[in-house]
Amino acid sequence: MAKSFGCDEHSAQDLVQEMYLRLHKYVENPERVMHGDEINTYFVFVVLRNLQYTKSRAPYFEYLEDLGDLDGSYEDPDLESEEVFDTLIDSLWDEVEEWHWYDTKLFKIYHNSNMTIKKISEETKISERSIWNTLDNGRKKIQINCRKEYEAWKAQERKSGGW
Repeated sequence: MAKSFGCDEHSAQDLVQEMYLRLHKYVENPERVMHGDEINTYFVFVVLRNLQYTKSRAPYFEYLEDLGDLDGSYEDPDLESEEVFDTLIDSLWDEVEEWHWYDTKLFKIYHNSNMTIKKISEETKISERSIWNTLDNGRKKIQINCRKEYEAWKAQERKSGGW
């Protein structure tokens, strides 16, 4: 299943291991994962898909600084790349700030905490579907309204050879 998301062998194995950890951590009732004596493949698929989606959104919201090799070396930062990346991140958060307060709040809770949609739903008493729809609509707004900055960042990445 993990390979069907476009993962290579190593990434697929990592994704499956993360899925097992998530199932162990969040599934209190094993019957949710089991369908009789068989594993509920749809449930596993959804968990894998959500994990892959979470991994794929990382470039939008996280800046992973290049710490150099383990021997302590550190390359000079590419200031132009950093500036383009900072512009992208600023435009993303400016976009989020323009939304209705409810949408902004849910988006920030989801992206700034380690809470799952289910946990947010339990804490706020908002339906999981409503939270999911809000996040999905926000993602679509970001894709449309921050496209220019994203394309500039991708072009800079190709030019500089990546972070």
